[in-house]
Amino acid sequence: MRPQSFLLSLVFTLFLPVAAASELKVLTSITPIQLIASEILADVTMPDVLLPPGASPHQYSLRPSDVRKVKQADLIFWVGPELERFLEKTLSSTDATVLRLLESESEHEHEHESQHQDASDNLLASSQQHKEQHEDHHHGDSDPHIWLDPLHALEIAEVIRDAAVTAAPEQQLILDKNYAEFAEALLQQDKRIMTELAPLNQRGFVVFHDAYNGFVEHYNLLQLDAVTVDPSRKAGAKHIIELREAVIQSRAVCVFSEPQFNAAVLKTITSGTSIRTAELDPLGQKTEPGKGAYLAFLADFAEVFKACLQD
Repeated sequence: MRPQSFLLSLVFTLFLPVAAASELKVLTSITPIQLIASEILADVTMPDVLLPPGASPHQYSLRPSDVRKVKQADLIFWVGPELERFLEKTLSSTDATVLRLLESESEHEHEHESQHQDASDNLLASSQQHKEQHEDHHHGDSDPHIWLDPLHALEIAEVIRDAAVTAAPEQQLILDKNYAEFAEALLQQDKRIMTELAPLNQRGFVVFHDAYNGFVEHYNLLQLDAVTVDPSRKAGAKHIIELREAVIQSRAVCVFSEPQFNAAVLKTITSGTSIRTAELDPLGQKTEPGKGAYLAFLADFAEVFKACLQD
C-alpha cells in the first residue's frame, strides 16, 4: 500500500501571536510529535505531551490533568481523529491554536505537491509497492503513523516552525536555525539508513500492527503480511494456531511485535521455526525529547529492522 499524500496545515484557528517566547506553552498529542517539536523549539520552549508512556492513542481516555494541559496550551499539535479520536471533542472547544497534521490526499494532493516539492527533492523516496492494504486492520483510508516516514517528519517540522514563528516572532532566527539544522541532519541520516537497509529489501517480514507503511515504503522494505493481534484481548488457542500458520506460510525471516503484545503469544507462534522476532516501538516512548531526539528515534527504529532482517 502506498502511503497517502499528507498536507500539514492549520485547521481550527488562525495563527495569532499568543504569548511571549518564555511563556509559550506547546502541547503535542503523542511522543513522536513531541520529539520533532523538541528539535525545532530547542532554546525556545520544551513541548509537553499528552499520552503517557505505555498508553496507546487508539484506546486512550483523557484524564482531568490532560484536559487542564489542553486548556493551558498556546499551541497544540495532533495527527488527527484517524489516530487520536479521544482528542477530537476536547480540541474543538479549546482557545489554543490547534494544528492537525494529517489530511486526506483527495482534498489536498495538488497543494501538497506544490508546497512541499523542495522537501520531496531533498529526501530519498521509495518507489516500489510491496503489499495491498489489509481489510481486517486499518485506520481508514490512510495510515496515520505519518512520523515514521522521514519526508512527513520534515513536513511536520516545517509546520511546527511556522506556527512557532507566528506565535513568537521574536524567536524566528532561532526557529529557522533549528529547522535548517534538523533538515540537514535528517537528510544525512536518511541516506545512511537507506544505504544500510538496501541490501535487506528482499528479506520478508510480518508485523502484528499494520502501522509501518510510511517507513516500509520509504526504505523499500518487504512487508509480507500484517496479522491481526488485539493486545487488549487474550488470544485463543484457535487464533494462535491460525496466526502461526499465516506466519509460516509467509516465509518471513522476522516477525515484529510491539511492547503491548504478549511475548508468550509471539514465542508460541514462532516456536520450532527459524523465524526471528523483534520488538518495535513506533511511539518512541523511551526517547527523551530535545535536540537530536527524533533523529535518535529514527536511528533506533531502523536498527531494529536491520538487526532482525540481516543474515
